[in-house]
Amino acid sequence: MSMFITSAVFIAALALILWKPRGLHEAFVALAGAALLFLARLLEPEDAAYIWGFVWNATFSLIGIMLFTSLLDQNGFFRWAALHLVKRFYGRQMILFVGLSLLAAIITIFFNNDGTILIMVPIVLEATALLKLSRKGRLVFLLGVGFMADTASAPLMMSNLTNILTADFFGIEFGEYASKMLLPGLIAIGATLAVTSACFRKPIKREESRELDPGSFPEPASAVRNRRLFWLSWVNIVLMMAGYMLSERAGIPVAAVALSCAAIQWAASRPAGLAPFKQTVLRAPWLIIVFALSMNLIVYSLHVHGATAWFPAVIAPASDKSELLGIFGSGIVFSLLSAAVNNLPAVLIASLAIEQVNGPSYLPYASLLGASVGAKLTPIGSLATLLWLQLARQGGVELSWREYSKYGLLLTFPILLLALLGLWLLDWA
Repeated sequence: MSMFITSAVFIAALALILWKPRGLHEAFVALAGAALLFLARLLEPEDAAYIWGFVWNATFSLIGIMLFTSLLDQNGFFRWAALHLVKRFYGRQMILFVGLSLLAAIITIFFNNDGTILIMVPIVLEATALLKLSRKGRLVFLLGVGFMADTASAPLMMSNLTNILTADFFGIEFGEYASKMLLPGLIAIGATLAVTSACFRKPIKREESRELDPGSFPEPASAVRNRRLFWLSWVNIVLMMAGYMLSERAGIPVAAVALSCAAIQWAASRPAGLAPFKQTVLRAPWLIIVFALSMNLIVYSLHVHGATAWFPAVIAPASDKSELLGIFGSGIVFSLLSAAVNNLPAVLIASLAIEQVNGPSYLPYASLLGASVGAKLTPIGSLATLLWLQLARQGGVELSWREYSKYGLLLTFPILLLALLGLWLLDWA
């Protein structure tokens, strides 16, 4: 009976997240589902304590990074970069498409995928409006940065919440993680550029015939509100990267590094009037945190009551075969799981299953490629995609779930297979 109830709550939560009645935020759906399980005594306080121990470092890291990117964005840091690209390549929109996608990749690698969506989607909406693109033209630019936000989130630990969760679960340090995932992650970025450019080349080329006045574009320097803070941002980014690399030796959680850099940027921004307390606090991803914690509680309840007992039996045969079949088989299984249930709870299911089968050392990394790249198969696969759909809709580019899934199926599998190939080549070498 307990398995039936937990499964019913999970399925109902997924259905409501997909349906979004009256724009209901997925965080409130997940929170209500977790609350029901507590009321039914299918979750206990010690379960919440276990999950918090699993997610606290990733949670505070996300808060720190999102606050930091928000402060940089308020000073025009990312708009400055985008305007440079638009002004330089407005007549060569294929190059502009690649440039914006690469900018999204850089932000994702050094910050995180959700922050990339919150920063880049408004920039792309503004840039494509200045370029007077059609709905189709605007959509392909949005899809380029939207896909890159997730597919570029594999190389470094802090690039995705799922990376930090998995690294914490298996005790993987920053340097060890980078040594295993840098090559597959860079291959995923290159594959994303190649696949999206090939897929969208014709619609982008059709847009280049428009007559445009370069004087109508704002000067990049006009986007920066405070030059001193602009240069401090570069210093702070270097400090953050150094802090991440040294944190494992010093025994400092990555969350402490992210929060410290956010605090430095905030302290410097307040005298300039660019970091009002209330506005900055409200821009932190509190609902993302509620969603992640609540969904993990629901999935953990599924695990405790046996509803996911089948999953280890699915990945064990793949990992028992050759390394090539093991990496590709498990990576595809993890990607389908992420696409079906969202990559945050999928990472918990995958981590518990990998621990149970005690399989090869590549399994956590294959699971992360599935969770970051494979999650793009469906709109529900990652929180970044849900944010992308919401912001695109607010910007006047409506996209149905069916239309998105068509692009998801077309683009995701080639990128995923090439990234998994990179993981195999690294292990094989």
